[in-house]
Amino acid sequence: MDSDASENNSVPLDKTNDELQRSRSPLETVAEEAEGYQPILVTPATEWKSLPLLVEDSSRVLLAPSLQLALRHFFTHCGRDVIEISRSDLMIVLIYVIALETGLIPKGGSLPPSCRPGKHHTTYRSFDRRLVNHFASRLPLDWFGTRAGPYRFELELVHESATSSNLSCTLVALSSGDLLIVNLLPFYGQKAGFSVTVPISFHVPAVNGNRLPLCYQNLSGLSVKLKNELFVPFRNHMYSKFVFTISPSLRGIPQELVARVMEYLDEPARRKLMEVLTMLPAV
Repeated sequence: MDSDASENNSVPLDKTNDELQRSRSPLETVAEEAEGYQPILVTPATEWKSLPLLVEDSSRVLLAPSLQLALRHFFTHCGRDVIEISRSDLMIVLIYVIALETGLIPKGGSLPPSCRPGKHHTTYRSFDRRLVNHFASRLPLDWFGTRAGPYRFELELVHESATSSNLSCTLVALSSGDLLIVNLLPFYGQKAGFSVTVPISFHVPAVNGNRLPLCYQNLSGLSVKLKNELFVPFRNHMYSKFVFTISPSLRGIPQELVARVMEYLDEPARRKLMEVLTMLPAV
């Protein structure tokens, strides 16, 4: 009878192996699965280099999960037939995901619960996969409302230690022939913006709503170019100006360190330091 009972309670070997492989995936969390993200099945033969994490890891066979999410969301909810979707539209979707990978989000967007104050790792400065996946499926479709004229939308950085609540910029993209001229204009703190020109057809060879990886090619160089020439310079500028804990300054160092420094100063130097700390403008 014990043997019969054990057979009734046994679990098929294939199912057990599937669950073990599923649980071994380091790229997913229980919280993400609850939000609807599909886990990556892992086997002993899995080649990790073949699994794209960032846009630049995408190929004609497999897109990065965030780019796949954003592109599927666009095709499903844009309200247009495929023949009415331009390659420039798909380029904007791509640029949006690259911006997310750099730490920007749509201006006024609500942070996911895992990134709100009071949670672990609330301060993000660069790539945050939770942030990217959350907003990839929330691409603002009103950015594609007008067929004529440039694309224009606002992005922002959100940082709990920032001295300003408006670390935003406007991205303006204009199609000129087969070129897309992309400009990033900071809201303030920078007199000049950042600009880059990219070829459209070279990176978006086709509009294919069924086989999404065929929509893009040569993304490695493009992603790095946009990050290095647009988004990272903007992010670094904003952090250096408004997030002192990242770019240390007299106002950014902890109070206990200021007190320790003062222990080594004589009275005149101590007064001068206090004057400087008091006179520095609060941005």
